[in-house]
Amino acid sequence: MNVLARTFNVLRTVRVAGCKRRRRASVSSLALLLAIVALAALAAVSTTSAADPPPDPATALERALADRPDDAVLAYLLALFRARAGNRDGALDALERVLEHGKGFLPPVDLFDALHDDRRFAVLRARFEKRLPVKVDGRVAYTLPDRRLIPEGIAYDPIARSLYVGSIARNAIYRVERGGTLRKLSGVADGLDAVLGLAVDAKTRTLYAVSTSALTERGRANPRNRVHAYDLARGSLQRTIDVPGARQLNDIAVAPDGTLLVTDSAGGGVWHVDPSRATATALVPLGSANGANGIAVAPGGDVAYVGAARRPVRVELATGTVSPLQPPGGENAAGIDGLYWHDGALIGIQNVTTPARVIRIALAGDGRSITAIETLQSHHQAAFAEPTTAAIAPDGLYVLARTHVTQFNDQGTIDRPETLTRPQILRVPLPRR
Repeated sequence: MNVLARTFNVLRTVRVAGCKRRRRASVSSLALLLAIVALAALAAVSTTSAADPPPDPATALERALADRPDDAVLAYLLALFRARAGNRDGALDALERVLEHGKGFLPPVDLFDALHDDRRFAVLRARFEKRLPVKVDGRVAYTLPDRRLIPEGIAYDPIARSLYVGSIARNAIYRVERGGTLRKLSGVADGLDAVLGLAVDAKTRTLYAVSTSALTERGRANPRNRVHAYDLARGSLQRTIDVPGARQLNDIAVAPDGTLLVTDSAGGGVWHVDPSRATATALVPLGSANGANGIAVAPGGDVAYVGAARRPVRVELATGTVSPLQPPGGENAAGIDGLYWHDGALIGIQNVTTPARVIRIALAGDGRSITAIETLQSHHQAAFAEPTTAAIAPDGLYVLARTHVTQFNDQGTIDRPETLTRPQILRVPLPRR
């Protein structure tokens, strides 16, 4: 078992202070847990050999912080693990460190539920929040009728000017109709598991969908990771491409040449899929991009950007070479779920390290470094309840704003279904530079 898997097992048995039962691993698109786990695994890799038993996540993070004392992301993850283990003072000390070295963080109350009644936590959280801008100019474009949908992926078809959403809980894909009604695109015979990333190739009128069985304990015992291609003109499944070496496919992007790039969050890699040949090869080998999630391709088709656990990375498509993008001045670019190219910059949907926000990541002219991070939509947005991914359209960014993804649990059922609200898609204005 590799370090990532071993660390995942550690996290699954961590108790939250005040809870009488073990917290079940409610796995979404890996924005919630695997971004955290991957970071802990990365720290463990740097301090132990593969043959050694891994330290607990907090110890691994403490060792990494000793080498990188001003790394706010490491300090934040340490705070989270300490809080989940019931170490209140240690968690609060780590959050103090985040405040000292980082910008753009706000510990979500639900992730730090062990500290919800702690006065010091309330004071610290108020200090975090005071630093963040308020940006709530997005407007709800659609409210979807199915409370149990648990949507995770969304894509825009520029030809028909339509949105498509994928469902984790329903194992299905839908077209969003006028007024938010849903028309099912997929059928039972298509063999979909939980649907994550979606992408449209406008040239061929093809919708590509990632489906995976790896979000549940039972599914991981007999893993299936596939890319399904739908002919949008006919409204039917065209082909299915298996990726047998994948551990948990997540997001997908179409390159200018029509090939596909698919992230593998559990494996920490990126797959190159050729739909014309129905083949899949490892572009970024597993373990090279821990927590790989959202992916965006630059217009030239030679570079892709991936939202990895600690920060985005740049991938050279000719070689698969990975280079991390360091945010300036302690800015927070961790925990990015959906990631998109827009007008020379990256747009990210961020969670885990904040309750939710949409950010614009400005890049240097050569695309090799981050020059600034701007909040396009802040956590104050009333529509936000675990936003995941988005789609760019001519009139703005359509964000899956209300998803409740973390209520889909490791057994393939929904925790507290009575608390679900109807999913919402938020339209956020995009700046032009």
